[in-house]
Amino acid sequence: MGYHRNTSHHLAFGHGIHHCLGAPLARLELTLGLPMLLNRFPELALAVEPSALRFKVGSVVHALREVPVTW
Repeated sequence: MGYHRNTSHHLAFGHGIHHCLGAPLARLELTLGLPMLLNRFPELALAVEPSALRFKVGSVVHALREVPVTW
């Protein structure tokens, strides 16, 4: 039997006393900044196939190494 968890809540910004103080700013940046970026550069696109994107290994933060784009 495999382990299954409720995926409706994520822990991207921590939880409880370990909740990230910068979470509201990060959400605001994505809410406002990403649409502004895409409006400014409507031709913005990945320069590689999504399967070619690589994540940092052994890092505390789960993040991409780089996101190559073209415009």
